[in-house]
Amino acid sequence: MGYLLRPKNVDSFLDKPLPHLILFLFLIKSRMIKHSVTKEIIHLTIANMDFSYRIPIKKIGSTINWKIGENTSKGIVLEKVSKWTLQLFTNKVTELKYVRQFKSIVLDHLPNEEINWEDTFLAVNIQNEYNWLKSNNQKAEIKITEPEIIANLKEKYKVD
Repeated sequence: MGYLLRPKNVDSFLDKPLPHLILFLFLIKSRMIKHSVTKEIIHLTIANMDFSYRIPIKKIGSTINWKIGENTSKGIVLEKVSKWTLQLFTNKVTELKYVRQFKSIVLDHLPNEEINWEDTFLAVNIQNEYNWLKSNNQKAEIKITEPEIIANLKEKYKVD
C-alpha cells in the first residue's frame, strides 16, 4: 500500500473533490488495528497486512520481564512489560501508532492491568533496533560483537 499523505492544511484538503477525500479516509481507516470480542477472545487484525491474532481477554494484560540479547544475563532486561505487545510488534519493525492502538485496546478491556507501558514502548524500540543491528551485522564486512551491540543500546536508551 502507498504512503499515507498528510496534507499540511487539512481544511484545504477537504475542499478538494470527493474522490480525494474518500481516498484520504480509506487510507487512514485501513491502517488501524481492528478488534472484536467473541466468547472472551479478542480478535485483532490490521487490514492489508499479515496481522491477525486471537488472544483470551484474561491474558491480554499479561506482563513479563523482557530480555534482549543472546546472553540474557548480560543483556537488557525491562520488567513488567506487556507480553502481547512484545510478541505482536517485535517480529517485524512496527509503527508506534499500532503499539499505541494496542495499548488503548488493552486498557478498554482491562483498565486495572499492571503493565508498565513506558517500559513496554521502550522494549519494543530496543528489540526492533537490536533485531535490525543483528540482521545487518551478518552482512557487514566489519562485524560488531554482541556485547558491543548491547552496550551501544544500553547507552543510547539509558538502560542498565
